[in-house]
Amino acid sequence: YIHVILNVTTFAMTFFTVGIAFATMNGMGDASEGHMKEVHHIVGLLLLLLVSFQTANGFLRPPREFITDDVTDHTPGAIHRSQTKSLTTRTLWYLSHAGCGLLIFALGTYQVHSGMGLFSKRFGTTDWGSVYLGYIFLVITVVIGGKSWVKLRERKSKRLSFEMQMGGEGFNYGDDNSSDTMSFRPV
Repeated sequence: YIHVILNVTTFAMTFFTVGIAFATMNGMGDASEGHMKEVHHIVGLLLLLLVSFQTANGFLRPPREFITDDVTDHTPGAIHRSQTKSLTTRTLWYLSHAGCGLLIFALGTYQVHSGMGLFSKRFGTTDWGSVYLGYIFLVITVVIGGKSWVKLRERKSKRLSFEMQMGGEGFNYGDDNSSDTMSFRPV
């Protein structure tokens, strides 16, 4: 439920932020500037639409799938064994939800970076956009590194589990030199 709460909170904050942007744009700069003159403004509106879609899409998630041999089973999520190689509704939903989430992250990163540039230009302050991009790069590196480490640990755990099972069936790992057991060492 944390993911759902974060999606709904993001939707509310995005809606609130776009509302503030529209309300304050009239008081900034020339009256001729208007709305939607910068790419930043258009991306902000696009983000609002994508976050709205993402939040609604999260509530439309199909049920979990399970494989059955019963052709007459019409339980939500039931997939007959002969259809397991095809893309399922849940898989398509997951791909669209994950892809939309990554697109939102990328556009949000651009939005903050360009907003810092616009603020810096308008008010004559230091542009911290490159520092922000460095921070985002660091976060992405930590997330990818963490996921890789977890995957490697899972792979090692599975390998050790397999070795333990094989060891219980008379295989050994060269630890003793008895000739009555077969030596097995996976690559």
